Amino acid sequence: MKYLAIIPFLMLGFMACTQPVMKQIGLKEAKELLAAKDPNLQIVDLRTPAEIKQTGIIEGAAIMDFTAADFDAKVKTLSKKRPVLLYCAAGGRSASAAQQLHQQGFKTVYDLSPGMSGWLNAGNKTIKQ
Repeated sequence: MKYLAIIPFLMLGFMACTQPVMKQIGLKEAKELLAAKDPNLQIVDLRTPAEIKQTGIIEGAAIMDFTAADFDAKVKTLSKKRPVLLYCAAGGRSASAAQQLHQQGFKTVYDLSPGMSGWLNAGNKTIKQ
């Protein structure tokens, strides 16, 4: 009988493990994610075409302009079960997009907080588009 008392706690533990994760990450953690070369990682550049033309993108990134009318349609092409790494110029748009994806039930969403400006200032490379 006393074992029945722990069942609710066990159920809460299992439910917590399946909750979506939204995490703001820095450059070090982003580089570790990218270095792991996880084929499931979805990298998304949220900047405008003009911004991308100026600096290029992080290798492997899909371009989904956060300010464009087709942003929501493009998000629907992403898998909710696979992790997503979002970045923009400085972190504002990626924080908003991360919140949206989290609310839509994406399992794991990473927000690169210093954005492309931080990425470039740290001497990291991009590829031209």
